[in-house]
Amino acid sequence: MATTRTGATIGAFAGASPAWVWRDPIRPTFSRLSSELPADRARRGVGLESGSCAGSDQNLEQLPPPPALVARGSIWPKPHIRYCSLQATRAVPIRRITRRPRKDPMSIADVLSATPVSSVDLTRYVAVPADVSVAETVDLMCSAGRSCACVVEDNELVGIFTQRDILQRVIGRPATWQRSIREEMTKPVQTMPNAASVADGLATMNEWWIRSVPVVDHSNYLVGNLSYYAVLRTISNLLTSRISGSIGEATVHHGLTLVDFTGLSTSPPVNVQIDAPVELAIQHMRVRGLGSILVIDDRENLVGELTEFDLQTKIGCTRADLHGISVEDVMNANPISLAARAPIADAIDEILAQEVSHIPLIGESGRPVGVASFRDIATYIETTLETLG
Repeated sequence: MATTRTGATIGAFAGASPAWVWRDPIRPTFSRLSSELPADRARRGVGLESGSCAGSDQNLEQLPPPPALVARGSIWPKPHIRYCSLQATRAVPIRRITRRPRKDPMSIADVLSATPVSSVDLTRYVAVPADVSVAETVDLMCSAGRSCACVVEDNELVGIFTQRDILQRVIGRPATWQRSIREEMTKPVQTMPNAASVADGLATMNEWWIRSVPVVDHSNYLVGNLSYYAVLRTISNLLTSRISGSIGEATVHHGLTLVDFTGLSTSPPVNVQIDAPVELAIQHMRVRGLGSILVIDDRENLVGELTEFDLQTKIGCTRADLHGISVEDVMNANPISLAARAPIADAIDEILAQEVSHIPLIGESGRPVGVASFRDIATYIETTLETLG
């Protein structure tokens, strides 16, 4: 007789011993018989002692597999092997642990799609009636520091007037200054309902190549203006909240911190000399549809930047004759610039901090190699929204 660690008595077969016996004080004990089945042994008169399996097929049990066999991926039960249980050994059923499916957090794309435009800043604009003059509209935009004017009539949106309109129709063209804004505004206007999401607004900006989308209600009454600044601010806040709540996760900021501008489709730089007449720079911007132009010295080093906002605030409707005005007189002499290998997240931070729409990119030689605009960043963000979060 042999005794297990639980004190149970195990009977032995007469004339034969088990090939192996697996014992555990908590889990069931299994005994593999020899190649001869117990029923055959019983017919030959070879009995089993008390406390072991009865010698008939009816008393044989197909027990759960030992954990060691399960861990090795064994198929259970083995059809060619018979198992018997030992009556004195306590059998504890194997408990299955069911893992609850992990609920993944919402991605940045999901959050932007679930964020209505009515919940973000829609105040970056000025509203003017349709009968005011162009000069009054430009002065109001300059005093408020805004780049967009929404033209309304009886509270209904009828047009929009932006920095691009000032560049194309106002700068150096005094004949338009006293016209009503109705004659020079852009119409029809590409709008979006106030029930739409921020993701919808971003897609509209990229599709129509614009930086401002007026938001209206079901009656076409003006509710506000969704600007590129508000879109980037919303994305930046989402990323900041993800970082603060997910310390240690390397995928939080995605490509905005892992991808630099060398992997982005940016615009090549358009440069003018610092002593060039401002009319030349304006002509380049009008023909090429540029929002900014870089100013360089004789060594091609960046010394300034001329933007649509500079032309709006420093020339506007105040300088009818542009002769004798150089680029140096109007440009921003301290432009914000980044290295070409700077991450996209740095550009977003600078755009939000300085409230600009274009950032010059500097190469390893110290000379400008490109310009990163809001549109370049917005296009990249929209195409990678599904993997941002």
